[in-house]
Amino acid sequence: MTENDKINHASLALMVIGANLPLDEITNTLGIEPTKLIRQGDILNRLPLIVAGEDEWIYAQELESPQGRDEIMRTILEKIAQSRDGLEKVKQYGEVRLRLHVQSNYAQMAYCLMPETLSDLARIGIPLDISSVSWGEIGM
Repeated sequence: MTENDKINHASLALMVIGANLPLDEITNTLGIEPTKLIRQGDILNRLPLIVAGEDEWIYAQELESPQGRDEIMRTILEKIAQSRDGLEKVKQYGEVRLRLHVQSNYAQMAYCLMPETLSDLARIGIPLDISSVSWGEIGM
């Protein structure tokens, strides 16, 4: 495998998770179109069978940009911050959180959040999950 074959992927998602979510109302309140909607009972995986236990409203964006991942993350956070009043209203329907997902073939990986990005996260005031997957390839 060459260096160019290695997977190195990151995304940031705003998620609303709960039972019987009013998905259209969440979209209208936030003024953001979801990139994915999951309804309770949807099949998430076939082997083994995993079924969604709750509804999920998801707005996810890849963190790939010529300016760098931190800059695109800050752009996404600014868009979310513009819906801050809407976020407070949406909290009545379910759990609201951000998820930073990083996936790589590298055995070790890290993701650096700059101070400005941390300030943006604090201003939005919702939890951030960090999810990482590494296939654990050994060697450089």
